[in-house]
Amino acid sequence: MKYLSNIKRSVDRFIKKAKRFASPKASSVNAKRKTVYKKVMTRAERRPLAFFLGLLLILFGLIILSNVINRPAPAAEETGIATKEVQVYPIGASPKITVQAVVEKSGVVKVVALGSGVVQAINVEVGQEVGKGTSLVSMSTNYQGGNIFSAQRQLAQVQYKNFLDTYDTQKDLIEKQRQLVEKQEENADELRSIANDSLGSTRSLIDLNNSILDTLNAQQTELEDTNTNGANDAAILQTKQLRAQLQSGNNQLASGIQASEYSAAEDEAPAEISNISREIAVQQLEIQRKALDLNKEVSRLSVVIAQINEAIMYPSSPVHGTVERIYVKEGQVVTPGTAIAQITGDSKSLIAVALLSRETAQAVSKSMVSTLHFGNESYESSPFYVSTEATDGSLYSAQFAVPEEFSSQVSDREYILIEIPIDFPRTGSAIPFVPIDSVFQTQDEAFVFIAKNGKAKSIKVNLGSVVGRYVEIKSGLTEGDQVILNRNVISGDPVRVK
Repeated sequence: MKYLSNIKRSVDRFIKKAKRFASPKASSVNAKRKTVYKKVMTRAERRPLAFFLGLLLILFGLIILSNVINRPAPAAEETGIATKEVQVYPIGASPKITVQAVVEKSGVVKVVALGSGVVQAINVEVGQEVGKGTSLVSMSTNYQGGNIFSAQRQLAQVQYKNFLDTYDTQKDLIEKQRQLVEKQEENADELRSIANDSLGSTRSLIDLNNSILDTLNAQQTELEDTNTNGANDAAILQTKQLRAQLQSGNNQLASGIQASEYSAAEDEAPAEISNISREIAVQQLEIQRKALDLNKEVSRLSVVIAQINEAIMYPSSPVHGTVERIYVKEGQVVTPGTAIAQITGDSKSLIAVALLSRETAQAVSKSMVSTLHFGNESYESSPFYVSTEATDGSLYSAQFAVPEEFSSQVSDREYILIEIPIDFPRTGSAIPFVPIDSVFQTQDEAFVFIAKNGKAKSIKVNLGSVVGRYVEIKSGLTEGDQVILNRNVISGDPVRVK
C-alpha cells in the first residue's frame, strides 16, 4: 500500500506541473485524464496485488515488443568457404639458421695497464679529443712518485753517451794497432833482406880465413920438418894458435851463415811464424773493431729498451679519437690488465663474428645473403670469410663486414642476431629440410600441408634430424612443393599464397 501511495503522490505532482503549462483547450482533456486516473487509482487501492502484477505484465510485453522491433536483419547465408591467405616454404630453397654474432668495432679501443704501478696523474678528461701517442695517465713504482724505469732509462742513456764519446778514440786505437802490425811485418821482411845481403860477405871472410889456414898449415909443416932440437917449438905453437883462432872464426861464421839462411828464407818457419802472427793480429783487430760497433748498437738498443719500459708507466692513446671514459683515479694501484680508459677512434669499421659448429660452417651458403638484425633495422650481406679451422675452442667463425652507418646502433662486443642460409646436402633433387613449425605430429605419424591447385593438401612425411629451426624430411616431399607455414588450415581448405 505504501508503494501505491508513493506512485499516487508522484502522479499528482506531475499533474499539477502539467496544469501550469496547459492551454485552455487542454484543460478539458486533462480533466478527463484526471477522472480516468482517479478510477484507476481507486481500483488499485481495492486490488493492489492484481494491479502490481498487471503492471509487470505490461512491462514484460513492452520489453518483448522492443526486442522484436529492434532485431537485426538476418545475415545473408554464406554460399561457400572463404579462401585463406597462407605463407609457404618452397622445397629447394636454402633454410636459414638464426645465431648470435658479436660485433667488433675497430675504432673503439680500451687501453689497459701493461705493468704494475701507482696512478700519479690523469692527463686527459672525458670527452677530450686526443691524438695518437697522447699520454693518458702517469704512473710510478711507489707512492712517492719514484719511477725505477725512468732511472734505468737515464742510466742507459748515460752509458750510451759515454760510449759515443769514446767510440772514435777506440776506433783510432784499433787502426793504429793495425798499422803497428803492418810495420812489424815490414821490419821482419827488411831484416830477412839484410840477412840475405850479409851472407855473401860472410862467405868471402870464410874463404879468406881458409886461405890463411892453408898458409899456416904449410908453415907449420915446414917448421915441424926443420925443428932440430926443438928450435922451432915456439913458432910451431904460435902457428897452431893462429890456426885455432881462424878455425874457430870460420866455425862461428858458418853457424851464422846457417842461421841467417834459415831466418831469411821465405819458406822456413821464422818467415811463416811472422806471417801467421801478422794474420792473427790483423784478425784480432778486425774482431775488436766489429765488437766495438756491436757494443755501440747494444748500447743504443739498451736505451730503446729502457725507453719502452719507461713508456709502460705512461699509457698513451694508440689512435686519434675521443676519450669516452676514464676507469682509474689518482693514487690507485693498477696491475697488468687493469682498464685505464676507453677511446673512440676515427676509424669505425665493424665486423660481426658468428661462431658455428664445423658442420654448419661447412654448409654456409655461398650463393645467398645472410640477414643481420640491428634492432628494428636489418642488413643483408654475405660472409667475407668462413674459417676452415676452429678459432674459438671447437667452434668455427663466419665474419661479416658491417657498414659504418650502423656504428651508432651497436656497441663494441655487443651481440646481434644473424640469419644465415645453409646449403645442406641434397637428397634426390630436393633439400630435405623444412621449418619445424610447419610439421604436424601425432602419436604415430607426422604430416605437413602443401599448397596445390589452390587448396591445402596433407602429405605424410618421415622426419630426420633437427638443425636449429629446421627438421630433415627423409621422404614425402619433392622439389617444388610449397609447404604451408600457417597452422590454421585443414586439408581441402582453399588457399592463396601470399
